[in-house]
Amino acid sequence: MTSPSGRLDVWAAAVALCLVAPACGGAAGQTTGERFPFIAFGADFAGFRAWPSQSTESPVAQGATHVSGVRTVYVSALPAPGATAFPVGTIIVKETQSDGKLFARVKRGGGYNATGAVDWEWFEIQEVSGGAIVVIWHGVGPPAGETYGGDPNAGCNTCHRAAPYNDYVLSPWLTLAGAPDGGVVDAGEADGGGSDGG
Repeated sequence: MTSPSGRLDVWAAAVALCLVAPACGGAAGQTTGERFPFIAFGADFAGFRAWPSQSTESPVAQGATHVSGVRTVYVSALPAPGATAFPVGTIIVKETQSDGKLFARVKRGGGYNATGAVDWEWFEIQEVSGGAIVVIWHGVGPPAGETYGGDPNAGCNTCHRAAPYNDYVLSPWLTLAGAPDGGVVDAGEADGGGSDGG
C-alpha cells in the first residue's frame, strides 16, 4: 500500500514532466513559441519529402559551398501570409541531386547563432533505411574538417547572413512580407553566395 506522501511524490513528478516535456521539442513543423527554443532531433525531419517543396536548377551553384545542378528545398510549414519571420520550429531541408546530400536548418529561437543567421541552427542529415533520419552534424556551422566549410563563422552563415530582411533565408519561393527584392541578395553581396535555394 502506498502512503499518501508517496502518492503525492508520484503526482508531483508527473506534473513536473508535463511542464518540461513541451520545451523538449515537438512534431515537425510545430512551433513552440519564442519562450522555448526548439531543439530538433532526427525524428523531426522524418517525412520531409511530403512537405511543401520547390526544385531549382542552375548550371553553377551560387555560393562556394554548394554543388551545381538540381536542388530541392522542403519546408515543414509555409509562413503565414504577411509574416515577417519564420516561426520557431520551422524546418527547411535542402537536397542536392548530384551528390545526394541533405542539409537543413531549424528555427531554434532563443537568440541561438547570435553572430550568424540569428535563431537558426544548421544540420547535415542522412536518410537511412525505413526513412529514418540521422543527424550527421548540427550547430552554428559545420564542424572542422567538413568539406562544407569547416569554420563556424563561415560555411552556412557567410551567405545566409546577407539576407537578414528575409529571416536569413535565400530561397526565392520562401520570401517573407516586407523583404526587399524578395529577400534575395545579389551574388556579390553574399561573399560569393546568392540564392542557392536555401
